[in-house]
Amino acid sequence: MGSHLSVETQNHSVDSEQIIIAKHRLINRIKGLIKGIARTRGGLFGMIFIIGMILTAVFAPFISPFDPNEQDIINRFSGPTLDHFMGTDYLGRDILSRIIYGCRIATMVSFGSVTLSAFVGVIMGVLAGYREGSKFDYFIILIFDVVISFPQVILALAIIAVLGPSLFNLIVALALTSFPFYGRIARAQTLSVKESDFVKASEALGLSKARVIFKHIIPNILTPIIVCLGMDMATMIIYEAGLSFLGLGVKPPTASWGIMLQNGYKYIMTSPWMIFWPAFAIAATMIAFALFSDGFRKTLDPKEREK
Repeated sequence: MGSHLSVETQNHSVDSEQIIIAKHRLINRIKGLIKGIARTRGGLFGMIFIIGMILTAVFAPFISPFDPNEQDIINRFSGPTLDHFMGTDYLGRDILSRIIYGCRIATMVSFGSVTLSAFVGVIMGVLAGYREGSKFDYFIILIFDVVISFPQVILALAIIAVLGPSLFNLIVALALTSFPFYGRIARAQTLSVKESDFVKASEALGLSKARVIFKHIIPNILTPIIVCLGMDMATMIIYEAGLSFLGLGVKPPTASWGIMLQNGYKYIMTSPWMIFWPAFAIAATMIAFALFSDGFRKTLDPKEREK
């Protein structure tokens, strides 16, 4: 009895040590990635901008100088002043406050839709690649081809028209139209990784297919997928702005960069700041995500690190 407890204690101790070692490795890996990205000028700018964007989205109520929907009819169409740094719109709402709250919508849509589409696409792509040549593989490829055959914006418009315009439906629509992109990458990477010696050894040891897939294949195919995530987030922000501009995104009076563009283009000749600031926010965000993705790619590429 005593020896049995002793063995269990030793096993528990070994498991705890392995968990601690794994945590240290993960922390060191993250630190190394951050340092690598920071070494590239573009990557550093992109990383700082994205962190600032996330913090702005989280603390929008504390950063915003005004309520984004508070109207001041007397001061409508006001240009930039000390009270309204970016001016006011046609209802007298503070544009800076609406830009800040619009950042929250852009962050939720970009991170939500990309995360959902990547999760669905990677799972489907890995399962298809692992069962290469089977009917399941052909069925998954058929789904990818059918979705890709439609223009993404048109398909997203159709989905939102059926589900109705809302923030949640917008995220779902963008995810359902972009998951084949990640699925194809995951399938191609799986076809290569599954022939590796460590995968063959795991299968020879009798590990279950689920464990082989989730423990040995997926962790080793994430690099190109993570790089694509950053680039795709900028695209999702553009789609959100475009769909909101058409009235199929979030519902007014919710502050959204797309809705601000919709409201501003009517007064572009008399109040150009109404359309300039949301357009500038979208452009800056796209550039930041592109630079961050490029810096991330260089950090993960051994050839780039040697330069």
